[in-house]
Amino acid sequence: MAAQPAVGTLPPLRTPEITELTLGNGLDVVAIPRSVAPIVSMSLMVRSGADSDPAGREGLASSTAEMLDEGAGTRSALEVAEELEQIGADLYVGAGRDGSQLTLQVPAKELSRALAIAADIVIRPRLTEEDWSRVQHDRLTALAQRRDQPEAVANVVSDRTLFGQGHPYGHPVDGLERSVRELTAADVRACHDQMWRPNNASLVVAGDLDLAALPGELERAFGGWLPRAVPGSRPTTPFPTLPRLVLIDRPGAPQSIIRIVGPGDLRSSPDRPALGALNAILGGSFTSRLNFNLREQKGYTYGAGSSFGFYRRAGSFTARAAVFTEVTAPAVTEFLREISAIREAPVTPTELTKARATLLGRVAEGLSTSGGIAAQYAELRLYGLPVDEPARFVATLESASAEDLQRLARRHLDPEGMAIVIVGDRAAIEAPLRALGLPAPILRDADGDLIAG
Repeated sequence: MAAQPAVGTLPPLRTPEITELTLGNGLDVVAIPRSVAPIVSMSLMVRSGADSDPAGREGLASSTAEMLDEGAGTRSALEVAEELEQIGADLYVGAGRDGSQLTLQVPAKELSRALAIAADIVIRPRLTEEDWSRVQHDRLTALAQRRDQPEAVANVVSDRTLFGQGHPYGHPVDGLERSVRELTAADVRACHDQMWRPNNASLVVAGDLDLAALPGELERAFGGWLPRAVPGSRPTTPFPTLPRLVLIDRPGAPQSIIRIVGPGDLRSSPDRPALGALNAILGGSFTSRLNFNLREQKGYTYGAGSSFGFYRRAGSFTARAAVFTEVTAPAVTEFLREISAIREAPVTPTELTKARATLLGRVAEGLSTSGGIAAQYAELRLYGLPVDEPARFVATLESASAEDLQRLARRHLDPEGMAIVIVGDRAAIEAPLRALGLPAPILRDADGDLIAG
């Protein structure tokens, strides 16, 4: 048998040179020249996302973002799309947990026209009753369809279980059918008016830039955008006491969707690089312990993995797989065994070297295109992190030892304190799960609401 190739010496990370400036209205700007191709990528990040959704209006930030390009300035939605197509530009508007974002990629020669369109979308969206009626209908249809998607249901229920009903992360970004049904065009207009403000945003522009001309172009596009006081987000509530077993019944399902969830850490945590390496070893790569066990050795699944979610507030740890129904209980046993083992069994030098290489490769890949650069630095602005954070990440990663990883595993990965969330055929899987010593399950529906047993 051929010897497995060794991981060689890792090359140094090359980070781009940046220019920081502030427009007259207070908009924070990061400019990153990159002359590899005649393309410019832009990311406008607003520091309000689903975490700012009012109780009972979950999905508002996401709905607002979706509405912005449904007609803006003098252009209808169709005219916006046609003009973007004419100049070869791709534009997207959306929301996440901690922020909302407009991204744009355009040939450098058409930057001025693209900025004018983007500015209309950000500053002067139409937000009409007619457009909202159509968008709301489409979103309600998608939310109804989500109940039939086991992976999506597992994600929704896992978050509601882990964070709790009142937490800013306890609801899905796109909301629930009942909350989106209550939203009005007036709610959307108020959300845009309050949250989409230059003093609540950062703009990253990367690519084939004329640095001398760029400030003037940005002032012409965004100078009329006026700052105002921005409301705060929902208060952060403590993690609730987690139930041990949660089931979402799908009678006759051929697979079980497994999520094992527990509290994570902050995006700003100094432990993030080492936690990333820890996760790469446990379940964050194809050669991880979880995937090797459940896929390669046991044949329970096509793929098993894990991840940490790092956000403005403490996020999550999630281990996941879709397994054949008949092996649901054995798969849960293997998940818990591997999570326990990484707390006790030392990380090997080979595992640590591969984890460092994996993460360095991901950082470098993110900085290999103008779009990736704009996205990475927009995220840094969203979380208030320094512009040299990619280099700091790599330096910390290289200094993290096997002992550091094990210390963090013992702090963050307690398999006995995690919730096991499963979407599957209750009649087929409950008894084998109870035979493992698990308690009677908490039953939830596809939206995460508690139901009687």
